[in-house]
Amino acid sequence: MEVKEYKDPKEYLHKVEPLLMKQEAMNNLPLGIAERLKKQPAEADLITIEDGGEAVYTLLHTMRNQWVLPACDTDQSVIEMAACYLYDNGYPVDGIVGKAEGAAVFKNAYSKKSRRTSYIHMKQLVYRLDQLEQIHVNGGKLKVAEESDKALIAEWLRFFGREAGERSIMEDAETLADHMVKSGSMHLWIVNGIPVSMVNQSRSTKHGATVNRKGYATQAVWALTEKLLDQGYRFCSLYTDAENPTSNSIYKKIGYYPIGESVVYRFSLE
Repeated sequence: MEVKEYKDPKEYLHKVEPLLMKQEAMNNLPLGIAERLKKQPAEADLITIEDGGEAVYTLLHTMRNQWVLPACDTDQSVIEMAACYLYDNGYPVDGIVGKAEGAAVFKNAYSKKSRRTSYIHMKQLVYRLDQLEQIHVNGGKLKVAEESDKALIAEWLRFFGREAGERSIMEDAETLADHMVKSGSMHLWIVNGIPVSMVNQSRSTKHGATVNRKGYATQAVWALTEKLLDQGYRFCSLYTDAENPTSNSIYKKIGYYPIGESVVYRFSLE
């Protein structure tokens, strides 16, 4: 087994894509981030564990975010090796996010090595949709966000960040809103001329797109999902709070179904 660090996002994605595509929807986060870095290079830590030149595990970290772990079938010893590598090489580890089983192995190994305690910041369910179920759309329409909407989007992002305990979203709300508007990914649901919710296409993989939303926003999610499927994506995916039965019930009615559990762990200060 060999640990390798990559500087070139294109080279990194080429190396890890075969591994991550085995569970494409479940790996929408690392695939989407890697694809974005390939197009828009930024400061990031890109690490693989390879066996005979083939990636069997990967670690991805962009600044001010937790380490992203892959959903993959690999030996527990490989995950433990990854955790020890980060500690031994002095990488900052504030938190991790990944499929529940592998994340727990990593968390235990890192806590043992670093002697830092951890706690669950959020339990999530990852959902996938292949075919959209029809719902009654009670007025309203989907609109691509414009420059004039940026202040409102930033305000909603700050509220979401505060509610979810995500300080980076709160602090970067204006920058995020600007990027979402300029990229055309952010959409607003308009009722009687007034924006009532927002929904964003946050990232894409080869065959799928991931949807983020503020609140339950059933109709907005349904409309954006329809738009993305019409554009040729085979499936859509999204994350929900595993402990919120209302939101989980709503998205199941649209056609989303759970494909796995994801956990965000945070570590205590050293």
